[in-house]
Amino acid sequence: MKKTFTYFVALMSLFAMIQNVSALVYNVTVPAGTEACFIAGNMNGWSPSANRMTKVDATHYTLELPNALLTDSFKYCSGPDWKYVEKDIAGNDLAKNRGWKSDDVVANWGSVYLTAFEKNVMIDVLVPLTTIDCYIVGSFANWASPDPAYKMTKVATTADGIDFSITVHTLDTTTMEFKFCAGPAWSYQQTVTANFNYMKDGGVVVVTAFNAIFDPSKTGTINIKATVPAGTAKVWIMGDFIGWSWNNLVEGTKNNDGTFSFSIPLVQSIEYKLYNSPDWNHVEVDATGTEVANRKATYPTDTNLNVTVIGWKTAIAGIPTLDANNYNIYSLDQSIVVEGVTSRIDIIDLTGRILQSQKLTGNFTSKVLKSGLYIVRVDEATKKVIVK
Repeated sequence: MKKTFTYFVALMSLFAMIQNVSALVYNVTVPAGTEACFIAGNMNGWSPSANRMTKVDATHYTLELPNALLTDSFKYCSGPDWKYVEKDIAGNDLAKNRGWKSDDVVANWGSVYLTAFEKNVMIDVLVPLTTIDCYIVGSFANWASPDPAYKMTKVATTADGIDFSITVHTLDTTTMEFKFCAGPAWSYQQTVTANFNYMKDGGVVVVTAFNAIFDPSKTGTINIKATVPAGTAKVWIMGDFIGWSWNNLVEGTKNNDGTFSFSIPLVQSIEYKLYNSPDWNHVEVDATGTEVANRKATYPTDTNLNVTVIGWKTAIAGIPTLDANNYNIYSLDQSIVVEGVTSRIDIIDLTGRILQSQKLTGNFTSKVLKSGLYIVRVDEATKKVIVK
C-alpha cells in the first residue's frame, strides 16, 4: 500500500510539473514610469513585439504563456523593439538571458516606451504605371509576408504613376519601418533594399521599381517535392519569395515516403535553397560538401518540381551514415557494385539526379556509368563512390 501511495504522489508531482511547463506565468516588477512591458525569448522567436504583458498596477506586469517551457531563455522590454530592452542597474546589457522563476525584477530600460507611440498611420505611395496591386509590409506586422490585410487601395492614376494608400496600426511610430511589394509575395518587393522609416520619410513615399510585377495571368503555384538524406526530420525552404528572411520561413510537409513537399503560391519565378534547420549553417550541399547555388524555378514550366538534396552542411543528430562494415561497395568495369542490400538502393549524380533506383535484397550492380563521383544511397544511408 505504501509503495502504491508513493507512486501516486510521484505521478501527481510529475503531472503538476507538466502543467507548470505547459502554462507558465511570468510576473515582473518594473521601474516607476513604465507604461508597457513585453517579453521576448525562445518561446516567441525573440520578437519584442510578439507578447505584450498585462498591467497589474503601476510597477507590476503578468503574462501566462501556455506553450512556454522552463528551459526557454528570455528578456523583458518596455516596448515592442530591442531599443527598449532591459538593462542592469548601471545601464549595461544583462550578463546573460533570463530563465523562468516565479517573480522577476527589472532594474532599468534601454529606453522607455510611451503608449502614445501606438497609433494608426496613413501611408501613401506612388508606384510605376505598370503596377497592378500593391502591398505594404513592415515592422508593424513583424515583417510577415505580404498579406491580403495589407493590400493597399488604388487612389488615383497620373502621368507620374499610380497612387496607393492604406491606414495601418503600429505599436511604435518611432521605430516603424516598411517597404512595398507589387504582388502577394516577397519576390515582388521593391528593388531598393533599404526600408522606409516613418520618422525620417513620413507617410508619403515613392517607389520607382519592383523586382517583379504581379500579373494574375502569368503567376501560379510552384509545387516542390524534395528527396532528402535519410533521417532528416524537418526541412525548410528559404528564398527570394520570402525576402530571404528567417521571419517568413516556410516549413515543408513530410510525406509518407520521407520526401518533403512545398507549395509556393502566386509567383512567376523563384530562387531558393533548402535547410534542415532554420539556420544559415544548415543549408544543403553537393557531394563535395560545398553549398549549392541557388535553385531556380519558373511558373508554369516548373509547376511540379522534383529535387534531390545530396547532403546538409551541418548534420542534425540522428541522421544515419552508411556503415561500411555492413556493405561491400566498389567500382567494377564502369559500374558500382553493392553487396548486402536489404531494401533499396539509389545511384545519384552530383547534380542530385537519381540515375538508377531499385528495391531488392542481396547484391546490386549498376548500369555502366561515366567516370566520376557518385552518391550511393543504400537502405536510406549514403556514401560517396568514385567510378574510374
